Amino acid sequence: MARPLQEVLEDPGVIFDLWQRPATFRFKDGASLLVSGVSWPPHLHVLVRDDGSLSVAGPVANVLNTVAQSLNFTYRLVTPEDQYWGSKLPNGTWTGMVGQVDRMEVDIALGPFGLTEERSKAVDYTRSFFFDDRSILSAKGLPEIDPWGFLFPFTTLVWAALLAGLVTAWIAAVILGYNGWVSGRATWASELLLQHFQIILRQNITMKLSGVRERLVVGGWLLVAMMVTWSYTGNLVSLLAVRHIPQPIQTIRHLVDDSRVTAIMVSNSIVPDIISKIKTGDLRDLNDLKYDDRTKYMVFIDLIEAMDTLVRRGDHAIIATSLSIDGFIAGNFAKTRRCDFYKSRQRFFTTHHCMIGQKGSPVVPAINYRLRGLVEAGLYEYWLRNNVPFSSHCRHSPVKLTVTEPLALNNLWGMLVLLGAGHLLALATLCMELYMAKLVCADAP
Repeated sequence: MARPLQEVLEDPGVIFDLWQRPATFRFKDGASLLVSGVSWPPHLHVLVRDDGSLSVAGPVANVLNTVAQSLNFTYRLVTPEDQYWGSKLPNGTWTGMVGQVDRMEVDIALGPFGLTEERSKAVDYTRSFFFDDRSILSAKGLPEIDPWGFLFPFTTLVWAALLAGLVTAWIAAVILGYNGWVSGRATWASELLLQHFQIILRQNITMKLSGVRERLVVGGWLLVAMMVTWSYTGNLVSLLAVRHIPQPIQTIRHLVDDSRVTAIMVSNSIVPDIISKIKTGDLRDLNDLKYDDRTKYMVFIDLIEAMDTLVRRGDHAIIATSLSIDGFIAGNFAKTRRCDFYKSRQRFFTTHHCMIGQKGSPVVPAINYRLRGLVEAGLYEYWLRNNVPFSSHCRHSPVKLTVTEPLALNNLWGMLVLLGAGHLLALATLCMELYMAKLVCADAP
């Protein structure tokens, strides 16, 4: 049976070989390492056997087994009682896996861990074998009707071009029909503009055209207006059947500004530790949510349950690594065959992913050489991709749905509001005209 690593390292020859040739070193008679790990899908899964002992699976487990075979050591797995990665306490001690390594209770911890200055003072980091950033996981809203959907058949540019065409056709008709300024010319020009507008609305017109050039201008405008309105009506009914799926939280600022939403983070991890030291900006505002009771801290293994309960109802959002969020969404899709959640567009807080060893341990440089080969061969990312099935199924899920159902007030109230506003404006104009006419009559001799 192999001796524990600390006993093996008491041999000066082993220490000398480790420092002099870490790339080719192997324990001649083997060694037994005590390794700490906490489940962090999809990187690492800590499994409990029938006899109560622990085993590991996943990409990080593959890294550990490859390094163990190369260095010729065996290992026994343990897990911290608090299930934390580790944070520094006010008395200077550490919790979680970092605390186990710092107190020399274990030889290495798997993590993987984000690199921070405070942790690097207590432990030695291995070479980084993965980079990841953080995102926000939120629940999609229920499909909603957009009452202003009647504006969507045209883009803003098309609406602007249509207005420009109306004004251009009207000005051209005014210029071509101008025979010297006479009384009532302004009234005629305004009526001409109104009739050009009536063409868009497909209403009857009584425009009197005296010349060929005027007829060509008005005919051209009539053709353009008819083609545009036919296209509009053809698309309108389809667009009124569209349902929009709200995805409101796309940035940290959106999360901070939405007072209904509570942020969920992994307790005693790198994110809450770092943002507590930031003085300004969105990350500072994110940290300050804890003073408004809008922050919850959980161990990582509880996040999946929180997603199915708290996040699903729409008033909570999880802040985690982008890869973990992809894994959560893929797991939900595997169970339900639905894309009920989404990942924010904003990415932030990119960190290295490493294992850790005891401070000054000569085994860490030897592990680094093995990790370099794994990274350069692309093995870790390959193992990750294979460990996250359905990872791309919800990545580009639609944010709009089409339905077949009768039109109702839910679809049309925007049009009715516009119609009512137009009638009120017309009524106000009529009242103003009557009032002005009364004043004119009162002033008449």
